[in-house]
Amino acid sequence: MIKIVGIALSGSVAALILKETKPAFSLCVSIVTATVIFYMIVRDITYVFDLIGMLSARLELNTDYIGTILRIIGIAYITHFGSALCEDAGQKMIAQNIELAGKLLIVVSSIPIITAILNLLIGILPTS
Repeated sequence: MIKIVGIALSGSVAALILKETKPAFSLCVSIVTATVIFYMIVRDITYVFDLIGMLSARLELNTDYIGTILRIIGIAYITHFGSALCEDAGQKMIAQNIELAGKLLIVVSSIPIITAILNLLIGILPTS
């Protein structure tokens, strides 16, 4: 975590210094810094996904639903990352469109889980 904070602070300071003289380079520094931090944590994210996959296999859970949940989490993170980058670049409208698209993709991706829950509820309720 110390490395991540160090990179974040260095990138932030460099971006602030460049913002006065070279705004385009400032944005590039911000994007590179965010990308480097993202790649640093990808290893941990894949470890968590692998662990969840192993646990779901051990517990004999439906892996389709686990995969869907992981996909939804991934969409949320990528949406936030892309939106934040666009907002930092001064493109608030594009950032809002990214957020809207992410929310819609989450809804679409969750349809199998919602359907399974509704089918479960229909099976539990009395049919009188």
